[in-house]
Amino acid sequence: MLLRKWRTNSKQLDLLWQQGGVETEFSETSATDLKPPIKVLGLAWDSEKDLIYFDPKDLLKFMSRKTEFKRFILSVVGRIFDPIGILGPFVIKLKCLLQDLWTLGVDWDSELPPKLRHKWQQWSSEAEGLTEIKIPRFYLGDVDQELSSVDIHCFSDASKSAYGTILYLRFVTCNNKIETSFICSKSRVAPLKSLTLPRLELTAALLSARLAKQVSSCLKFNANIYYWTDSLTSYYWIRGDSSAFKPYIKNRVQEIQLLSDPSQWGHFPGKDNPSDLISRGTSAVKLAQNELWWHGPPWLKLTPDHWPNRHRDILDSELCSEELEYRSSVHVAVTQQRESLVDINRFSSLKKLLKVTAWVFRFVNNARIVNKSMNFYITADEIQNAEYFWLKYVQYEFYSAEILTLKRNEQLRCSSEIKSLVPYLGEDNLLRITGRLLEADLCFCEKHPVILPRHCKFTELLVIREHERIGHCGVSATLTQLRKNYWIPKGRQLVKTIIRICLICKKYNAKPAYQLSGQLPRDRITQSPPFQIVGIYFTEGEEPILTPPILTNRIPLEKYLITQEKFQPVSFSR
Repeated sequence: MLLRKWRTNSKQLDLLWQQGGVETEFSETSATDLKPPIKVLGLAWDSEKDLIYFDPKDLLKFMSRKTEFKRFILSVVGRIFDPIGILGPFVIKLKCLLQDLWTLGVDWDSELPPKLRHKWQQWSSEAEGLTEIKIPRFYLGDVDQELSSVDIHCFSDASKSAYGTILYLRFVTCNNKIETSFICSKSRVAPLKSLTLPRLELTAALLSARLAKQVSSCLKFNANIYYWTDSLTSYYWIRGDSSAFKPYIKNRVQEIQLLSDPSQWGHFPGKDNPSDLISRGTSAVKLAQNELWWHGPPWLKLTPDHWPNRHRDILDSELCSEELEYRSSVHVAVTQQRESLVDINRFSSLKKLLKVTAWVFRFVNNARIVNKSMNFYITADEIQNAEYFWLKYVQYEFYSAEILTLKRNEQLRCSSEIKSLVPYLGEDNLLRITGRLLEADLCFCEKHPVILPRHCKFTELLVIREHERIGHCGVSATLTQLRKNYWIPKGRQLVKTIIRICLICKKYNAKPAYQLSGQLPRDRITQSPPFQIVGIYFTEGEEPILTPPILTNRIPLEKYLITQEKFQPVSFSR
């Protein structure tokens, strides 16, 4: 097969082809004649100047119809072929316009709303400026020296309407000359589902990592890759632990950390971000004259010591406020919780809980000291230490904020449920009630009982123990026994709940069942006139028959028997 229509940007090679009889695309023209540009992979290529660009001739001809329908706008978007994204900031405006048409539900052949029609007309008038956008095909330009270092710098940005990324090649020659060149860019319209700005920034960073991975695999030289973002939130997410975040952030951070190393990411001021043009859009004329878009920030042509400080402290005050607004659930995920050695939810008896805790503490102490305690029985001091541990643990779990406030000698918040108790920290570091019984002839625990939370498993076990200790007495007796050493906010309600579910109390407090009364006989409910039936005393001496009292009545009943001819004896009571 004879290959024909060869084309090159080298005049020497073109001359050799003509001398060798190789058939080129313009064999009939001389080497000095200007050759018109040709299309290469969908883009126009000026081989004389070695420039590539988008030829808008066919697009402008198609747009000359002056049609203003959604169907026509979609056709215009489909006619723009921009594989490397040199027109990204200009094309993204049309894509956002098309998304607005879909959001408003405009039909295919219906007239555009006035506001969107104005945007379309403005974009159409700016399309003629596409002829001015041309970039060198060769990344290194006119540099013919050996390179000492090559870097790829990736910038990403996002807004509520769009997000994108742009890549630059930064190379240093042996003469320490630094140059930059545009590689490619990618732009995306923000999804219809509303996302927060930090999430969009993170999505743009993921797009940057994907594009950099693909570009670096195509280049023939090893290059150091630097990723830049102007969002402190996404910068923190990328350099943080992905497992601490919600699924949306977690999945994207994991992919970013798989495609790149977190140390490659840096933060820089947003005013130097060239990808900001993608997220906001610009006209074709302004895009052609924008040095920030084609060559990146000015400090890229400087040595690294003149670059912005890439690594920011994650405890920065600006970052903390932003995290509280957008990642409140993350703070819940990383909240430190005190974990006990014994799972209290597995116990239904405080006595057994304290014994197990005492055994655990003995094991820990034996592992630390040489003189180990080999006593088979648990001592009273060990039980007391176990109870003290649980009291302190429960208070720190439920009243940690109050304890820290009291340690700082500050006043408790009005929202605290124990503020009215005037609590203080005793010598044993337990929260106790101040009270007004300081001069009373009572023991210390009765004057200053320990405060315990109501909604707590340990408190429930404590109430059960005191209830059983006094022989399953009622609510008042159990509460009085408790308040000799402990004070529970709304403790009466808790005691009622415990006694209500106590099996022994259920048995003794059960009410007797009553037998339902039968139907009354017909003779007693048949209507009759007075004295139709007359009764006489049947007992001897006209003395009544005394019967024992019924359950609900303590007075003996007097019963009489009366009879009449043709009637059976009838009894009545008074």
